[in-house]
Amino acid sequence: MRRHKSIFEIVAKFHTEEQCIKHLERIRWPRGLQCIRCKSKKVITFHAKVKTKKDRHLYECNECRYQYSVTAGTIFHDSHIPLVKWFLAIFMICSAKKGVAATQLKRDLALGSYKTAWYMAHRIRLAMQADAEFCRKFSGIVEVDETYIGGKGIGRGGRGHSNKIPVVAIKERLSGLVQMKALKNVSARSLAEFIRKRTKRNTTIHTDQFASYFWLDSSEFVHRSVNHSKQYVAPGNVHCNGVENIWSLLKRGITGIYHKVSAKYLPLYLDEFAFRFNHRDSFNMMDRVLTTCS
Repeated sequence: MRRHKSIFEIVAKFHTEEQCIKHLERIRWPRGLQCIRCKSKKVITFHAKVKTKKDRHLYECNECRYQYSVTAGTIFHDSHIPLVKWFLAIFMICSAKKGVAATQLKRDLALGSYKTAWYMAHRIRLAMQADAEFCRKFSGIVEVDETYIGGKGIGRGGRGHSNKIPVVAIKERLSGLVQMKALKNVSARSLAEFIRKRTKRNTTIHTDQFASYFWLDSSEFVHRSVNHSKQYVAPGNVHCNGVENIWSLLKRGITGIYHKVSAKYLPLYLDEFAFRFNHRDSFNMMDRVLTTCS
């Protein structure tokens, strides 16, 4: 069975601004139009000309007399970019396993500048960040592992490299869902805060034998570890290979597509990769982004 829509379907479905507006209406207000301020159902629609002589599709509440557009309060708010281009940008970012560079968005969508494409991509990542899968706690068997993102430098590599940013990920084995976060360091305290916030008590946690995980050997969690210097899978199917799969996608995306990611914006890129991975089997990942951004 085909899992994802093709670009031909997206272009056919959203090739006019009116089609995009109607679809966003259904996403934002599935039970019918309502005021975004007082939640009243008594809403009328009308068209108005603005200073740019562009015809705008607006709404007015008959209760509080508030006027607004379908993009108010969303990632599209205050943007002069047509929704047609926004929808295509969302589809491109969702369907590219390793991400899409802002330079490619600028070229493929005929945007005015690199800055505009970069702005669009980051707003879409903010919508991905709001996904509910980033909020719930994991249970059952989970895998935890850390890696390091950053440029090359002289000196010690791996955990001792001062020029890299540590990133930790946790994956629930049954659901296949993942959460990631950039940390200042990989001390036992930092990892404990990350794990406790994202897992329920008595969860079985699989890690490698990094010393910062030794605190897990307590009554709070069930801890199993694998010695990577000897094996990848320990007896009892103990491993972190699911998280290693995440690292391969993340590092290839950053190295091959984005080339360089600053520490300031790395959390947004992590959320983008986690969102795509968590919804990789979804038939319409694009609508999930529209749902979270509205």
